[in-house]
Amino acid sequence: MGKETKKKKILIAEDESITAMSMADLLELWGYEVCEPAASAAEALRRAEAERPDLAILDIKLRGETSGIELAGQLMRDFHIPIIFISGYADSGIKKQADTTGAAGFLVKPFDLDQLKATLEDALRPDF
Repeated sequence: MGKETKKKKILIAEDESITAMSMADLLELWGYEVCEPAASAAEALRRAEAERPDLAILDIKLRGETSGIELAGQLMRDFHIPIIFISGYADSGIKKQADTTGAAGFLVKPFDLDQLKATLEDALRPDF
């Protein structure tokens, strides 16, 4: 028998609970393991510390004082994981800020599911 591969674990930080749960359900259907979604940066950092995800999907706007962009910097520095941003805002200033983090992707809500899947697969490639 072949060696079983470990499912990739994904952290979602999204302040809209319906969006977060829908995305978690979709990712699980695609074969990923998903940490319980976080609504704030502080919650996301606690989950990352406890669960050590392979990738994080972050909304730019989160509950609390810390933005998704600031959270991305902490997650990349402390856990060395790729980041994909999702946002309801596509203005160039936010996009430029997000681009400075070295994130693997930036998707605007509502995003195309095929685009999300392709961005995830690219970000999780071993050579990323």
